[in-house]
Amino acid sequence: MKKYFEYTDAVSNKFWEISLKGKHVLISYGRIGIKKPAKIEKIFKGQTASEDAKKFADSKIREKINKGYLEK
Repeated sequence: MKKYFEYTDAVSNKFWEISLKGKHVLISYGRIGIKKPAKIEKIFKGQTASEDAKKFADSKIREKINKGYLEK
């Protein structure tokens, strides 16, 4: 699963992207047009790792939508 969001207002022009692959979550974010955006990588361990990663990704997506980000 890969999702891309943007937030634009009078002073901001930002993006946020999340990629979920099994137990591995990668988040990229920054200003739109930046060459090297910030990245956060999170790898879940244990028997429920894939399920935990999915829950984590869903909660982060909800958080961004509540802040006003729009999916593109």
